[in-house]
Amino acid sequence: MKFPLLYFMFLTFGACLGQSSQMDLKPYFSESEIMDLNLITDFFQSEFCGNTESSKFEKCIKSSLPKLTDWEYKYLGKKISWRKQKKLYSKISDSTFNKIWAICNSTLHISKPEYEYKSICFSYNPIIIEFIKALGKSNRFLENYSEILEAVGGFDNINHISISLAENNEEWDLNDRNIQIFLAIHYLTQNDMLKRDKKVGRLEKRHIRELNKRAKKTVPNKA
Repeated sequence: MKFPLLYFMFLTFGACLGQSSQMDLKPYFSESEIMDLNLITDFFQSEFCGNTESSKFEKCIKSSLPKLTDWEYKYLGKKISWRKQKKLYSKISDSTFNKIWAICNSTLHISKPEYEYKSICFSYNPIIIEFIKALGKSNRFLENYSEILEAVGGFDNINHISISLAENNEEWDLNDRNIQIFLAIHYLTQNDMLKRDKKVGRLEKRHIRELNKRAKKTVPNKA
């Protein structure tokens, strides 16, 4: 069963769209799954960057970083169509989707009363953890990310990745197709989390407004 969610994308496989990668995906994905990853990656780049050229990915992400660190993900939400993302899900195999994601029962604790809903989550598949660990050999952030994923069993759904991209850009080889795959997974997942259940988004925005009001009240008046 395919639920709106993120995906993986692609690594050029033989004649696949002319893209290339420094790390072979075959230890982690079947040939058909790699084809799905290609489709997913192209979707993310097309929506977010307006093109599907791997060579332009780095410039696109770096120029977007000031907007991507927005805690409400407004920029991300505007760039990626939820309607198109749902169509994308229907084009990939259950094998690809289920290797990476699952649909979980979640609870929004900041809401009073608490709100229960369905959300995208990690599949707990050890192959995905091994894939990210392999990327972590040349990226300390991803090494740590894989350890958290293994221990906690959940995708990082806040801005740690965007902040790391901005503050530790030397760690990120954005020309590496596998890094592009990881980032596409991350940001498409965030888009799914934002839009799968619209009520969650409304409740989170209300909570942020309440926090901002409280913060303003605690600022001392200038003499």
